[in-house]
Amino acid sequence: MRGSPSGWGARWPALALAGVLAGACATPATREADRWHARAGGASLLDLAALEPGWEQSESPGALLAFRTADGARAAWLHQCRSAAAEAKPEAHALLLRLEAAQVEHEGPLRLAGCEAWSLVASALEAGRRVTLKAVTRVSPEGCTDDFVLIAHDLAAHDAGFERWWASFEAGACG
Repeated sequence: MRGSPSGWGARWPALALAGVLAGACATPATREADRWHARAGGASLLDLAALEPGWEQSESPGALLAFRTADGARAAWLHQCRSAAAEAKPEAHALLLRLEAAQVEHEGPLRLAGCEAWSLVASALEAGRRVTLKAVTRVSPEGCTDDFVLIAHDLAAHDAGFERWWASFEAGACG
């Protein structure tokens, strides 16, 4: 998008269609008990693999955490801090920029860990087959974004666990 903050298109595109994330300024996460903690800033959330049967941790460059299921569903936590971030709605829509035939089905505002957030559900094409994407994007006062993303052929099969996962997010020292 012309005039968009630097880095907008870099957070998302490859997860949806290629199964890997474009390079974001991600920092590793460590597991303590049932929570994953970002080393930088200390934000945390529950372990999706422990929270919901069938999920297992996987690698995805640029993600703090990534998970997969046997049926091909993918979930990830992306974290990026730039010098500036837009409001939550345009940040969430930026996740769709490079997706093929992306169509927003429904969306709306919410609050997550005391900050503005935006939830959207969209469909896109992956290898000629329609998939559903669900994303929750949170923007902190410091200009950092946390994106929680689910890609699935059958959203209903994974939606409840995904909802519990992103809702378990707790902001760290950096907001």
